[in-house]
Amino acid sequence: MKIRDIACLAAFALAACGQSEAPKQDETAPTEPPSLMAQAQALSPEQQPVFAWQQLTAYQQAHPEAQPLCASIRRVDAIGYIPEDVAPDSIYAAYIGNLVFTVQCGAQLTTVRDDPREHWLVAFAPGATDAAVVPCANAQGRSECTRTPARATPAAP
Repeated sequence: MKIRDIACLAAFALAACGQSEAPKQDETAPTEPPSLMAQAQALSPEQQPVFAWQQLTAYQQAHPEAQPLCASIRRVDAIGYIPEDVAPDSIYAAYIGNLVFTVQCGAQLTTVRDDPREHWLVAFAPGATDAAVVPCANAQGRSECTRTPARATPAAP
């Protein structure tokens, strides 16, 4: 072997020193926050309705046009996961696969009836970081949010 070849090998050996490991990724890099659905699922069943009401409150604070404001809660219904066979004309049809709650706002008095304008649907979609919030009241002033979503009628054979 010639001296020039030995010098080249030595240069390559020195250049390769300390490069056996790939550079490490920053382990303190911020991770993506969990979706709201994942956050709701992580809560106890008793806390999930409270979480839904909190999301309604946050939505109304960010969207002042969403009226009337929910000043007090009458009840929160856990509708559950909307199935694929939900009736296509149902308010729930747009939320297939979502975890859904309805929040009825208003005074907690037995002498006061529920006001459909104060009834809200709160839906948590898989992977979404924002809740979908829509009023339950239709143009006629009736609530379209039932406690059990209507299922599609199976086609006749």
